[in-house]
Amino acid sequence: MKKFTGILLSTACVLGTIGMLASCNSTKGIGEETRKIVAECEKMNRNDLFKAAAEEIGDGTLKFIGTSSRFKNAIDAFKAELAKYNPKCANMTITKDSTVDGQIYTKLLTEIESGVTNGYDGALVQDGYQLQMKGINTGYFVNYIPKEWAEANDTNKELNGNPFSLQYNMKTWMTHNLPSSSNKVVIDNVWDITADTYKGKIQTMDPRNENVNMDWLIMLTQDKWCDVLKEAYEDSTNDNKALKVESYAKYGEKQKYAYAFMDGYIKNAVFNGDDGAARDNLVKANGSIGWIVYSKIASLSETDAVSKKNITIAALGDENSDGTTATSHIKGFGGFMYKHYLQVMPYTKHPYTTCAFINFLSTTSTGYAAWGKDIGDYPSMPSINVDRTKFGHGTLSEDKKFTQNNGEANVFPCLNDPASSWWESKDGGNVVIEDPAYIVTQYGKVMEFLNDAIAKK
Repeated sequence: MKKFTGILLSTACVLGTIGMLASCNSTKGIGEETRKIVAECEKMNRNDLFKAAAEEIGDGTLKFIGTSSRFKNAIDAFKAELAKYNPKCANMTITKDSTVDGQIYTKLLTEIESGVTNGYDGALVQDGYQLQMKGINTGYFVNYIPKEWAEANDTNKELNGNPFSLQYNMKTWMTHNLPSSSNKVVIDNVWDITADTYKGKIQTMDPRNENVNMDWLIMLTQDKWCDVLKEAYEDSTNDNKALKVESYAKYGEKQKYAYAFMDGYIKNAVFNGDDGAARDNLVKANGSIGWIVYSKIASLSETDAVSKKNITIAALGDENSDGTTATSHIKGFGGFMYKHYLQVMPYTKHPYTTCAFINFLSTTSTGYAAWGKDIGDYPSMPSINVDRTKFGHGTLSEDKKFTQNNGEANVFPCLNDPASSWWESKDGGNVVIEDPAYIVTQYGKVMEFLNDAIAKK
């Protein structure tokens, strides 16, 4: 997920920072008709919306793009649903375009600012900073909230309604210890990772090049998370109280904890090109630590030398047998939940169909099945998720093939994934959650600090 640092400005704008984008670009008249229709769609139930979509799209093409390619796995099922209302929809097409964070915003904003009216209808995006600056502050993207989602009892409207979130994805702390280890690495306090003993042992990604890590570090400067860091720092489980937090007092009485933590993390980090590479390097060394996307470990192939049995999710502990009875094993925070957002483009030719596809992905178990079996992915409507609390149970054959079965032995404790409610709770994983509106207020300050800290590594 490479950061896009270029700034798209219309010809009417003077050169400046990306923060000027909203004031330089007038949104008057951009997507006004689309916004009216989307507002109408928000009042329609799924049946009426799908009927309107089927009449609108027929055997035409819906142009969709995402930072996750998984949405393509829901296309056939969606077409089948619309075909119930209009047989022509069996022959409709949905594009399967996918690209990384920076490029997706480049593509979308180029179309919008050029007034292209046959471009993308909708998008699945991530990186709260870029979404806020390029899609929300500009007034370009159109937010749609499905009626079923808005009326559900298990959805958080304030946290996930605007911008509308399909799901959380999570980075979390993990350790790799071989069975033969006499002195296993245990991370039971987030401050442990800042200790000098772990220098060069934290496998992760460079926040300057990976938006998710950058957004996470910025969120730590929020008062709430500064208080969490302070409490963890003062706890008896902190193995690095030698770190002098007062050295960072210039950043604020609360914020000094965030900046001290960031500095310690950066000093000990090993930067990888992506989370897959970070995972692979994690399992190459005994006693290593990872700050990695949780779902990446599920695809780790079992060999004589490498096994998921040797990976412990710090928040869950090494004896985690059932996500429904999980207890927290870390002070501070157990992970960072960043989001996938679903947005309607202002010049869409198919507003009803775009909203219907968003509705299908975010409010039905069939639509969300594209992500449902991934540990570390949690829909903003929890009721449509797959139960993964015993995903590490099953049988492992002699040739290292794993067959998951809730009723069998606990083979991989690291795969027994609790529900999002546990991860979000203060007494559970107590994860940090992405807030785009906050991130944009601190981006420049934190980036300046990180550039300096990385230069001093």
